[in-house]
Amino acid sequence: MDFGQIIAQRKDDIIQRWIERVRQDNAITSIRELTYKGVLNSLPKLVGAIAQLLSQSQPQPFSSENLRNLGIDHGELRAAQGYDAEEIFREYGILRAVIFEQIEAALLQSEPPTLLRTIRLIDSALDSVITLCFQRYTEERLREINLLYDEMLASNQELDRLVRNEQKNIAHLAHELKNPLSCIIGYSDLFLRKQGESGELKLNFIEQVLSSGRRLLSVINETLEMSSYQAGKIAISLELVNVCDLVEEVTTVISLLAQQKGLSIQTYCPLTEQQILTDRARLRQIVTNLVSNAVRYTESGTISVSVTPLDSATEITVADTGLGIDAGEQAKIFEPFYQGQAGQQLPCSTGLGLAIAQQMTTLLQGEIHLKSKPNIGSTFTVTLPLRYEQQPDDQPDKVSLSASSA
Repeated sequence: MDFGQIIAQRKDDIIQRWIERVRQDNAITSIRELTYKGVLNSLPKLVGAIAQLLSQSQPQPFSSENLRNLGIDHGELRAAQGYDAEEIFREYGILRAVIFEQIEAALLQSEPPTLLRTIRLIDSALDSVITLCFQRYTEERLREINLLYDEMLASNQELDRLVRNEQKNIAHLAHELKNPLSCIIGYSDLFLRKQGESGELKLNFIEQVLSSGRRLLSVINETLEMSSYQAGKIAISLELVNVCDLVEEVTTVISLLAQQKGLSIQTYCPLTEQQILTDRARLRQIVTNLVSNAVRYTESGTISVSVTPLDSATEITVADTGLGIDAGEQAKIFEPFYQGQAGQQLPCSTGLGLAIAQQMTTLLQGEIHLKSKPNIGSTFTVTLPLRYEQQPDDQPDKVSLSASSA
């Protein structure tokens, strides 16, 4: 009796019954999210291989390479599909049961040697495939564990870096707050003692107290600005802004500081008065931080601020002839509290000005770029769209449109 032919003839019925039973098995939960093709996997090939093995017309031993490929493919796919080992074992058990059910009547009518040989060949084939399947399944699971371990290790290293960086930032911030506060306390105490001794008003002491107080307030405001940005709590108020007028306003105020260092600020604006729909206060903050930064790090020469209209955007360029930024530091210069070699030379640097300028530029849907060479100077270019485009996830209290832009 040709059991291989029987299995070949009933192949479709074997597959259908197996699909039904594995779907009904409550212990095989991974199957619930799979398509018919995903569940089927290499089953048709395996049933065909068993039929070939049992076929009387092809008595040669079943190819071990074919068995190997079937087991490897099945184990690899089941690992990718998220099966656990018990689920794989149960689906093979169901397949074994379905095959024997289909040939049971023929087995009972066959001679004992034929019956034993058939059972032995089917069990041997299935056991070989199961062994290879679990071998590849285990290899894939170990590979996933190794990948997960590498990702966790990388995440842990990044977390350690962020913690160390945050600790460094807090220490730096505490230092920045401590200096002006110490000046305020010291000069206030000195002022009171001198006032009590002579009764004269010491204006220079008062100026030092006010200067330190403003410095302290500036550091606190910048820190709060950074925290609000990181928390996504900065509101945007849109209006039409004449960029050239705004640049003139900012440079006029900062020019007094530049003159104290013997510097000049030159502005270059187009004859056409281009307006953009943006947040005036945030744009002023960007320009102020960049120009102030240029003055702070420039000892001699000129600072230029230019506005260039583009087809769908506006460019604001701030160039100086100052200390410049080394190429190795340029990638970090926009990080909060980062101070390069130039910044460490100045006692008034907090490392927040450029970080805030970059964050406000991003907030206004723009881009900021830097070109710099040590001892030659730096050029910061801010590109902003002509119109701020509200996003679907923008909240009403985050973006508002002022009456002047309607």
